[in-house]
Amino acid sequence: MDSLPVELVQLVYDYCDGPSVRALRLASGRYADVGYEYLIEPHFNAVEWRDDISRLRSIAGHDRLRGSIRSLTFNFTKVDEYTARHTSFFQHYFEEPGERNALLQDAWVRYYELEETARKLPPFHSRSTTVEEAFKRLPNLKDLEITLTKCPYDIPLLQEVFQAGIGRKRDRNQVCKNMNAIVSAIRHMRLSSLSIDQLPLEIFRLANDRRHWFDCARSFSSLSRLSLVLDTPANLLPSARHRAINGLGGVLHYSVNLTHLSLAFHNYHSPMQKFHLSFAALFPGGGCGGAPEFTYAKLTDLKLEGISCGEADLKSFLLRHGATLERLRLGGRGLAKPDECSMGGVHLHEGSFRGLFSGLRGKMPRLGRFHMEGDAAAGDYMASSREVYLFSPVTDDEWEPIVLGGEEKQRAERREGLAACVKTVNCLGLEKFLVDGGEYPRLGREVVAS
Repeated sequence: MDSLPVELVQLVYDYCDGPSVRALRLASGRYADVGYEYLIEPHFNAVEWRDDISRLRSIAGHDRLRGSIRSLTFNFTKVDEYTARHTSFFQHYFEEPGERNALLQDAWVRYYELEETARKLPPFHSRSTTVEEAFKRLPNLKDLEITLTKCPYDIPLLQEVFQAGIGRKRDRNQVCKNMNAIVSAIRHMRLSSLSIDQLPLEIFRLANDRRHWFDCARSFSSLSRLSLVLDTPANLLPSARHRAINGLGGVLHYSVNLTHLSLAFHNYHSPMQKFHLSFAALFPGGGCGGAPEFTYAKLTDLKLEGISCGEADLKSFLLRHGATLERLRLGGRGLAKPDECSMGGVHLHEGSFRGLFSGLRGKMPRLGRFHMEGDAAAGDYMASSREVYLFSPVTDDEWEPIVLGGEEKQRAERREGLAACVKTVNCLGLEKFLVDGGEYPRLGREVVAS
């Protein structure tokens, strides 16, 4: 085997997991040398209960290993112990008491051990210099994910709780500090994709916080994919709201080379509430001064979730990108739990969906896919009638068809039963109308009395 070309040996390593790589390197000195770079997985997952920051810095300081890391996830998710304990108990309520007690005890003992380890480590935001040093020395790091929604523990019991959309604890101030520490280090990198799942919107409100993000203008300009799930606060005064939107718009303006953009707004205090968004305020331009309206020249994929906007405003933004858009998603799951209907839809506080889609028809020549999901309403809430729909999901965010198994079918039927007061439809008719033309589809009762 020592006579095999290096390229073939590398191909063998490409199919090996961690233990197999270590075992194969023991075969010979040549295999050990070729397999050196495979000792580190290309994706690095950093959690707060391990000293992953020191490990990341050590890898970044190693001449042969620093190039191995291509993607990185920072998981800052915290467990709400009170909620998670009750949820885990009821999830296993029908098991034998002895088995249930043993399962719960083992899981929570393991959790407390990990938490005790985490308390011995310094806070993440106090190690911003270490993070910055590591980022400077990772030449192949292109994909960065920051999440506060995924289970940070390899404990099946807690993973079940998180899958139910329950058990997360939120500390907005701490999150903002951690985000600023990472963004301060991003300015040394040229990322291809950035994903942040639960970014407090107020982080763009204060000048000191905004400065960290605006210093990364060069790094944001290299992004081709940007996915932001914004956590909107319960109360935000109009002046603070304007500054926050202005700051978010600054980041979006810097990301001029995006091909994929996803913006979702979640309100954890009121999950059904939609965020009032003005695209004219988020992307200013075209005013009296004659400044051109901001447009992404390469945008092919767009997703908007959990927003309330005007028909004309949304239509204008979409038509500016009609020459390049190939896939468009409006709405999503939002903060819905597994047994709930999707609640991340799009509302039109003025205008109608018929007017929106009729205005888009024939003006987006490259559009090949369209998807709409969640609660959709158009018209003034105080009016005598308005459009109200509930769109069931047809594809996932990767445009793969959703195939429901037995349990998923039962959940879907229960969800539709709970939402019987609103017509549940899918978006296939709208997709055909936008892509192929024809008559505007019938979506059940289009106008519903309030």
